[in-house]
Amino acid sequence: MVSLRAPLSAFASAALWAYAQAAYLNGELSFGLNDKISPNLRDVPNFHLIGNPDPPEILSNKIVLTTPVFGNQRGAVWADKPLLHSWWTADIDFRATGPERGGGNLQIWYAARGREEVGSSSIYTVGKFDGLALVIDQHSGSAGFIRGFLNDGSTDYKSHHNIDSLAFGHCEYAYRNLGRPSRISIQQSNEKFRVEVDGQLCFESPKIRLPTGYNFGITAASAENPDSFEVFKFIVTTESPTPDAEDPNPSNQQESAAARAQRQAPISPNANQGFSSDPASSSEAQFAHLHNRLQAMMQQVSALNRDITQSQSTAAARASTLEAQMSRLERSAEKLDSLAAIDRKLNEIQADVRQTKAELHRAFEQQVSGLKTVVRDTHHSMVGSLAESAPGIMGYFLVAIGSQALTVVAFLLYKRRKANGPKKYL
Repeated sequence: MVSLRAPLSAFASAALWAYAQAAYLNGELSFGLNDKISPNLRDVPNFHLIGNPDPPEILSNKIVLTTPVFGNQRGAVWADKPLLHSWWTADIDFRATGPERGGGNLQIWYAARGREEVGSSSIYTVGKFDGLALVIDQHSGSAGFIRGFLNDGSTDYKSHHNIDSLAFGHCEYAYRNLGRPSRISIQQSNEKFRVEVDGQLCFESPKIRLPTGYNFGITAASAENPDSFEVFKFIVTTESPTPDAEDPNPSNQQESAAARAQRQAPISPNANQGFSSDPASSSEAQFAHLHNRLQAMMQQVSALNRDITQSQSTAAARASTLEAQMSRLERSAEKLDSLAAIDRKLNEIQADVRQTKAELHRAFEQQVSGLKTVVRDTHHSMVGSLAESAPGIMGYFLVAIGSQALTVVAFLLYKRRKANGPKKYL
């Protein structure tokens, strides 16, 4: 098998450098970096948790929005601050586990006043909202669907007669009981809006452009047979470290330059790039800045490693497929060889049959010739014997004359006797 390690390593390095020039981690809108959700297991920095009847459970590496024990639960996590960038990417790692006939849904929101207007609602129970909702559920009894919904605040989804008809894009994805987290990637670029799942395209549209100033959120709802919805990561990256709009909340505008540098840590391989040249910048801010950048870089390296591993797995699968096809071709060639051997055997049998037929024909001709010879000889001997034993013409003449003479004598005797006999009178 041809080794793909060197080309993939070069591709990974090039991809890391290219991505580092364009992606900036937004730490205030992200959680789950380095598989760490909360520093104290009581709250998630810069996020607000909502639940009914119980709030979501915070573990070391995930947030459990709905537990697998009790049904009819709701859980939500909302970002405290809005997104102020036009072009961005949000990566969400989640997992759904439960019984065979479990039910529920997971929503990824990008909505204005999401915590107030959406809260812990699902797409079927929310009223009027302004923004995007990405819904993951078992739509129409399928193994799983990912659907996108948009609303400008004018449509009341809760009272709508057919919510499913409002979806603008969808794809099938069996998300339950996979034994591993699934990754949803939402990308808003200058060219198009795009949704991917596990690195594969789900749907995209060049006509959708979401506004800035909305909040990210995740909500989950379980049915009578509960599903456990767990969120491991929520990572937001932007194409620029500088916001494209101002925060509508004045309390969020009082941050320092060092805090803004920590929040917008560029993912770049150059460790010296991004530090402030101001001597007044403290070493703690620089260290925190460098720490955030290294964390973001390690995250991207891990993502690239996963992509490389997936590419290697795909290449190995293709190689296995090629080997299987080669095996089938070899078996077909063996069958062709067998057919050629059978053809040779048939030719040999045909030659034997022809030879046997010729020998039988010659034997038959010999028998016929012998019979003809015997019949001819017997005919000649029989004719000779008949010629020798048959009487001559004089013999036949004497027999004929003798028979006529006897007939005449007999007639004369009859007449004489009749003439000499007594006469009878009546």
